[in-house]
Amino acid sequence: MVRPRGVFGILALLLVIPFQAALAYDDWKPIDPAELKMTADPTHPSDAIILYHEEINDDLHSHAYVYMRIKIFTDQGRHWADVEIPYDSRGFGVSDVKARTIAPDGTITPFDGKPFNSTIVKGHGLKYQAKTFTLPNVQIGSIIEWKYTMYWEEFVHAPHWTVQEDLFQKHAKFVFVPFIKEGYYITNDRGVLDQVFSQLIGMPPNTAIKTGRDNRMELELSDIPAFQQEDFSPPPEVLKMRVNFYYGTDKMAKPTEFWKEEAKYWSKEVERFIGHSSAVAAAANQAVSRSDSAEQKARKIYAQVHKMKNLTYSGIEGSLDEMLSQQSQEKRTLDDVLRKGQGYRDELTRLFVAMMRAVNIPAYEMRVADRDQGFFQPGIPNPNQLTSEIAIVTIDGKEVFLDPGIPECPYGLLSWPHTATQGLRQIAGGGAELGKTEPATYKDAISKRVGRMTLSEDGSLRGQVIVVWAKQEALVQRLTALRTDEAGRKKELEADVRDMLPPGSNVDYVSSAGWDDPEAQLNATFRVEIPSFAATTGKRMLVPAGLFESNERQPFGHSERKNPVYFNYPYYAIDDVQITFPAGLHVENLPQSQPLKTDFSFYRSQRVVAGNVLAFIRDFAMGGIAFVQAEYPALKTFYAGVVAGDSEQVVLTR
Repeated sequence: MVRPRGVFGILALLLVIPFQAALAYDDWKPIDPAELKMTADPTHPSDAIILYHEEINDDLHSHAYVYMRIKIFTDQGRHWADVEIPYDSRGFGVSDVKARTIAPDGTITPFDGKPFNSTIVKGHGLKYQAKTFTLPNVQIGSIIEWKYTMYWEEFVHAPHWTVQEDLFQKHAKFVFVPFIKEGYYITNDRGVLDQVFSQLIGMPPNTAIKTGRDNRMELELSDIPAFQQEDFSPPPEVLKMRVNFYYGTDKMAKPTEFWKEEAKYWSKEVERFIGHSSAVAAAANQAVSRSDSAEQKARKIYAQVHKMKNLTYSGIEGSLDEMLSQQSQEKRTLDDVLRKGQGYRDELTRLFVAMMRAVNIPAYEMRVADRDQGFFQPGIPNPNQLTSEIAIVTIDGKEVFLDPGIPECPYGLLSWPHTATQGLRQIAGGGAELGKTEPATYKDAISKRVGRMTLSEDGSLRGQVIVVWAKQEALVQRLTALRTDEAGRKKELEADVRDMLPPGSNVDYVSSAGWDDPEAQLNATFRVEIPSFAATTGKRMLVPAGLFESNERQPFGHSERKNPVYFNYPYYAIDDVQITFPAGLHVENLPQSQPLKTDFSFYRSQRVVAGNVLAFIRDFAMGGIAFVQAEYPALKTFYAGVVAGDSEQVVLTR
């Protein structure tokens, strides 16, 4: 923490910063007449380009200022007028949002609305908070620009600059004002953090950060290429050009030695918090029976910890109450967590480890990097890479990795961001070292889609769809549901199923079950209507037998790949579809697809007719998560075969 500033100093700062920032950044930058006249950039053809991008991160005053100016060249480029300002609501806020549109003739239209607080949904249930708004009167040739202030509730926050954007940038400027102030210092358990380090990742050769007066660290670049987004890639934050800053000591000059020291300090801190609580020991022994096996004891204690309120997922994220609670976590004890029946994610994990030890089962902590946020790089001596703690218990001589700090996570399963990752782990005999978590398999994430449909003479399809999720797939759904109410959950489930079906499908939620038992399968039932599902040509009707895959395209259609291919986790998907067609029709052609099998995947589909019922059974398994560019041709060939098999149509004749 920073001394001697305390909590009341932070509260006062939060109240003052937005007003000060508004005064400091109220002026817009001059507009170059040549930029107004621009009709295209021949060297970088695009729908739009970034004329100017500026970020000033001021750790002395706990805020950052961001300025963006974009030139629109085409009608498609007008979508850049829909602005999202992402932020972490658990410790950050956004204020002083200003925006305006400059027409080609110089007419200025200010944005006079109010940004909305929105939850942006990404794949596999990933979400983040954002301020969203749309600039007015945007046309071809317009310049749009916006600026805002972001503030945070921590003492210091060394920035991570995302230098590369999805558009070409003519000019960008980045400034970092670190917290270096006479009479103040930054400390943690490792000592005084009296140095500022930077990591330049993916930057052009000879890129250098200049340090000016008042310790300002600056970086200016021109002609920054656009980042090319590809489907199924690692998080863009991992691939884009970027600069990361962090506070540290001279020990960080040698990463290997740094991680040894970090492991020692972290393990000691864990042991101090866990301690030897008689109350924790009593609670653990009350939760189990003497006759229980080691696994039975582990399961009972795991369930006991899961019953407690998880403050990290309680819906108060970003509130003043949580901020104050976080500031006092150093004073909190394991007995407090047990007595109140609530704790933050890592506190609950530590409670589980302590209770396991109390019943004489070896248990250890591990601090890992969440794969949904970034990948651990041992060559970079920055402990902030490690973001979550998990538990490791030894049952009958075998290590079992567990996630007691993740609500709704079944025993024996790690939440997918904690699989196939790295971090620091405690070891038998004391201390800690670098280690890895176990990779997941496709059997850890299973989904099944069942369709019982009726085909009409006009080609429309009606019926019922049931989706079943198990293990990792169910956990993703349950964690998503924690972020909304019942009405929101129904709406999101309907949206998920609608995305599985052809465009124009109508989906109505009917019911769901399994939400209250993390060990159980989760299922949901829907009424579905698909107009014009089958195509009618004379006496024939062409029926896509693959109900759920009929609208899918080859996800890897390009001949080359710039980025690695990355799936969040391996998975196994089963389809079971039955379509009852009118009695006056019979099957003229029933195509069959050849099974496909590789070292990393499997696909099989089968079509069967019994009377006037067409059955389609499909199995798909993806066993890998990461594929480098050299492996792309094999992946592309496999998916081409899958799409070809799913696209086959059954011909019915009157």
